[in-house]
Amino acid sequence: MYTIRVDAIKNRLYVTLAGYFTLEEMTRCGDETIEATAKLRPGYDVITDITQFKAGPPEVAKDIARVQAHFRKSGARQGVRIVGGNVVSGMQFRRTSAQAVYNSVNVPTLEAAEELLNKL
Repeated sequence: MYTIRVDAIKNRLYVTLAGYFTLEEMTRCGDETIEATAKLRPGYDVITDITQFKAGPPEVAKDIARVQAHFRKSGARQGVRIVGGNVVSGMQFRRTSAQAVYNSVNVPTLEAAEELLNKL
């Protein structure tokens, strides 16, 4: 399951990923996420909540990297991942963001994510 929300005023994209994703589901989510970035201005930020996400196979990781590469190429300023206690998924996303050369950090809560971005 996933949700995607755009806040045009804050110039932020919010993505929540929960559960285990097949490659088909992750590709659909990735495509919709990429479409949502068209509603934002260059310099936008991305907050991704993966507290309930279950790390997937390499094919799913490749699709995550595809979306992260899009963020970088389309002008995202900063990515923030809400990981809570989800260490495994946080590591998977950290690896894919390094491969995509996408600037993103892990934080424990939405409040921490908002605070970090508000200070930039």
